Amino acid sequence: MRTDFPGRERPFKTRPGLKLLTACLLTGLLAACSTTTGSPGGSNATPSAPGEDITAKDVDQAALAATIKKTFLTDIPVSDLDPVVADTMAAASKPMTPEQNQLFKTCLQQSSCDTGHGTLTVALAMQSSNAWGNIFRGEATAQALAYPQVKKIVYNNGNGDVAAVLANLRSVIAQKVDIIVTDPVFGGAIASALQQAKQAGITVVTVNTPLPEDAAPLVSAQVPLALCDLYTEGAQALVKAAGNNKSYALYTGIPGNSNAAAWQPCAKKVLDGAGWTMTTEGFTQWTAQGAAQAANALLASGKKPDAVIYDYTTDDFLKPYIADRKTPPAFLSDVMNYSWLTELQHAKQAGISATSWLASSHVWFGRFGVTAGIKIKEGRKVATQVPVHVPVVSSDSVLDTNTPDIPSSVPVSSLLTPEQMKLALAAS
Repeated sequence: MRTDFPGRERPFKTRPGLKLLTACLLTGLLAACSTTTGSPGGSNATPSAPGEDITAKDVDQAALAATIKKTFLTDIPVSDLDPVVADTMAAASKPMTPEQNQLFKTCLQQSSCDTGHGTLTVALAMQSSNAWGNIFRGEATAQALAYPQVKKIVYNNGNGDVAAVLANLRSVIAQKVDIIVTDPVFGGAIASALQQAKQAGITVVTVNTPLPEDAAPLVSAQVPLALCDLYTEGAQALVKAAGNNKSYALYTGIPGNSNAAAWQPCAKKVLDGAGWTMTTEGFTQWTAQGAAQAANALLASGKKPDAVIYDYTTDDFLKPYIADRKTPPAFLSDVMNYSWLTELQHAKQAGISATSWLASSHVWFGRFGVTAGIKIKEGRKVATQVPVHVPVVSSDSVLDTNTPDIPSSVPVSSLLTPEQMKLALAAS
C-alpha cells in the first residue's frame, strides 16, 4: 500500500487475511520461543568485541542539548532520557566528516554500502516506501555512519506488502547480518522471520511501532512510540486552551487500524471527561485526496467542531478555512510535515488565527535502533523496551524552524541537513 501522503503508511492489521496470518504464525512459533528478552542479539548470539561507545558524557554538551531540542521540539535534560536515548542523541550531535557525508550519499544510492572499516553489518529492513520512510532511512544511515564499528549497511524495502517484508527479512538473515533495525508495522505477521533471526543469533531491534506482547520475546529490544501518552498529553492541551464542554472531530486513515486503536481511546478519555462531545468521526486512507475530501465534507456539513484530531498532517483540513476566510478549529496530530508550518504561515498572512499542537514526527526512531543494536551486539546493557517520551508542543513554538531549503514533505523534525533530506527523498 502506498499513500499519496508522503509520511504515513499503516499496516492492515485488522483485515481478516492478515489476522489469520498473524494467528497462524504466532501459534506455531511462540511455543518454542524463550519468554525472556535482553540477551545480546538472540538466543545463540555471542557479543562482539566492544568498540568505541559514543556516550552522552563524551560529546560537546551544547551540541547535545541542541540536538535533543531539535529532536523533541523542546528542551529536555539529558538526565531525563533513557541512557540509550541519550547516547543516540550524542552520536547524532557529532558533525559528520566530509568522508561520512560522501558515504551517506553513496549509501543512499545503493542497496548496500561498505564503510571501509569496522566489523558489524547493519540491515535496515524498511516496510514501506514513501517520503517518511526515505527520511527514516536517511536518519538511520547517518546514525550508523557515526559508529566506526559499522562495516556495512544493507537496505531492503517491502513497499507495504507483508509477503515482501517477510521475504526481505529472510534475505538479510541469510546474508548473516549482525543487526536488523525495522519498524514492525505488520506486527505479529512477521513473527516467523523474527524467530528465524533470533535462532541465527542476529540482534533485532524494532522501533516506532510496538510489537504484540506475544511477539516481544522474539527481538532483542523494542523502542516503541507511546501513542497513548502522546495523545493524552495533546488532549489535555486542547482542554486547557479551549475549556470544558466543547466538541471535536476525530480522523484516522483506515478503519480499524491498530495505531488509532492505541491513541483514540486515550484522547477520548480526556476529552469526554472534560465534557467534550464528538461531532464527526472519519477516515482518509492517509492520502491527500482522502484528507481533502474529509475536510471539505466537514466544512459543508455545517458542523463546527472546536478541534480536529488526526494522526497525520492536517494541511488539507486547514486550507478550506483559509480559502473561505473562516476561523478554523484547533488541530492536534503526532505527525506534521513542514508543509503544515507553511499553511500556518499562510493563515497568519490571511489574518486567520489557527491554533495547533504537534509532536515531533518520530521519523528518527531508526537512530535509536542502530545505537541500541550496536550496544547489545557488544554486550552492553540495553532495556528490552527502551522508553521514549515524545512531548506535544504548540505549532507556533516551532514556526521559525520552517525554512525554504527544507522540502515540504519532510516530517517535523528531521535531524538531517537540508541537503541530506533531499538526498534521502531522492533515494529509491
